[in-house]
Amino acid sequence: MAYPNDLAMLNLGDEVWNDWREKNPGIAPDLARADLGGADLTRVNLNGANLSGANLSGANLSKANLVRAKLTGANLNGANLSGANLTNADLVGAKLSGADLSGADLTGTNLRNWKP
Repeated sequence: MAYPNDLAMLNLGDEVWNDWREKNPGIAPDLARADLGGADLTRVNLNGANLSGANLSGANLSKANLVRAKLTGANLNGANLSGANLTNADLVGAKLSGADLSGADLTGTNLRNWKP
C-alpha cells in the first residue's frame, strides 16, 4: 500500500514533488497500489519509485522520470508515456493497452508478461 506521506506529497503538485525529490535523492517513494488514474504527472521525478499495482490508467506521464521505477502489475492502460524515461524500469505484468510510448526510453526496461 502507498505510503500516505509520499502520496500526500505527490498531491501537492509537480513543483513541490520535484523539489522534495531533489532535496531527498536517497528516498525511494512508495506509491504501491495508489490510485493515480487520470493524474497529470508530466515531468514528475518518479526515479526509483515503487508503483507496483498502481492505477495509472489515463494518467499523463509524458517526459516523466521513471528510471528504475517498479511498475509491476501497474495499470497503465491509456496512459501517456511519450518521452518518458523508463530506463531499467520493471513493467512485469503491467497493463499497457492504448498507452502512448512514443519517444519513451525503454533501455533495459523489463516488459516480460505485459498485458495488452
